[in-house]
Amino acid sequence: MNEKLLALGKKLLAVLLAVLIPVLAAVISFDPFAKYDEGVVDCLEKTGGLVKGVCHADPDYELIKEAGINWTRKDIPFLYDHEGNISQSYLNWKAEMKAYADNGIKIFAITPYPYKFLEHGIDPRTPEGKLKVQETAKYYVEDLKDIVGIFQVTNEMGIDRFTLPLTIDEAAEFIAMQLEVMDPLCEEYDILLGYNIANFELPFKMLKYNDYLDYIGLDLYLGCFEDILHEIDTFVALAGLVHLISGKPIIYCEFGYMGYGEPKTPEEKVAVLQKYGYNSEAEATADMDNFIQKLPEDMKEEILELYPDYTAEQYADVIFRGEYMNHFYTSLPEGYYLDGYTHTPDGQAKFFADLIPKLLSKDYIVGTVIYCWGDSDSCYVCGQSDCPVETGWGLVDGQGNPKPSYYAVQKAFAESDR
Repeated sequence: MNEKLLALGKKLLAVLLAVLIPVLAAVISFDPFAKYDEGVVDCLEKTGGLVKGVCHADPDYELIKEAGINWTRKDIPFLYDHEGNISQSYLNWKAEMKAYADNGIKIFAITPYPYKFLEHGIDPRTPEGKLKVQETAKYYVEDLKDIVGIFQVTNEMGIDRFTLPLTIDEAAEFIAMQLEVMDPLCEEYDILLGYNIANFELPFKMLKYNDYLDYIGLDLYLGCFEDILHEIDTFVALAGLVHLISGKPIIYCEFGYMGYGEPKTPEEKVAVLQKYGYNSEAEATADMDNFIQKLPEDMKEEILELYPDYTAEQYADVIFRGEYMNHFYTSLPEGYYLDGYTHTPDGQAKFFADLIPKLLSKDYIVGTVIYCWGDSDSCYVCGQSDCPVETGWGLVDGQGNPKPSYYAVQKAFAESDR
């Protein structure tokens, strides 16, 4: 009965939001003076116009530029190796980014996660660790000033796999300690500086550091990871809300729509469980120690690392009803969609064709960065090739061939300029 009531409550909430969100988007996102705002003007001058970007581009430079894409967003490898020397992976990355820049594609760079520092014995929660984090952040700016045009300090704090073992308060401080030392250098070299939001608490905790920021980034994947918000105008409304609260220009640092994925039937879910030797979730929960060892290696390792002290019931919640549910069943649950947009290549294309003009029509939105360039052979979370969660986001397929979404983005970017 409780599950039925919960389902009914979600449906009623979804209907209510479908009515309210277009109105809220129109009201909250309205700012007729944004184009004259000093911060907006400054951003567009430094970037040379709207940021039209894509995450994780491959070096197919001409195909990227033919889509109207002028930026790629990339993660900076950790600066040091385990002997304390500048790492070869960083040097290789720098050379690779220079090749993009030499071919007319600008670099939007993300500094490393907290756990990367901890892996190298640097704890940002200690005074000594803070100094080392700041030393590293300054090095990145000085060393990459001729290649990088935008820095984003770390990524998606508030998401467990990226944030732990830091709390959200410690994560905000981790961002701030880097902003503090990067800001004067970025000002000197005309580089944009900011962070991105994937957690409702973070922007409020970061308000006191507003003076360090040129922009605030948003990451949003509506219709892909939840079953309540079905209106595409929510992207516009949330950008307007963050701008209203912060007064800062907005960049959509990550947004996209799964190009594949559909719900599995109850019978199909049982068939998945039977692959592991169980006939029900209850059976697997009762044998959780053994069950977890049978999971795909990548998913097993992440779950045990992030949640080492969970009970069998808690593991069952995250695997069967929480974050890993879609990975385990390699499916999307009922209700994971946007109204009017299917999880197909054509639905994905329609999503970009409709949303990009909506976003770039707002003067305080100074850029959009699509996730991502290419489809993946396997999911980076669970390692399974048939998992739709992290495999079908691309503008091109696994062989580098343009999908319908490529041409939708090409047209939308060509028609959006200011």
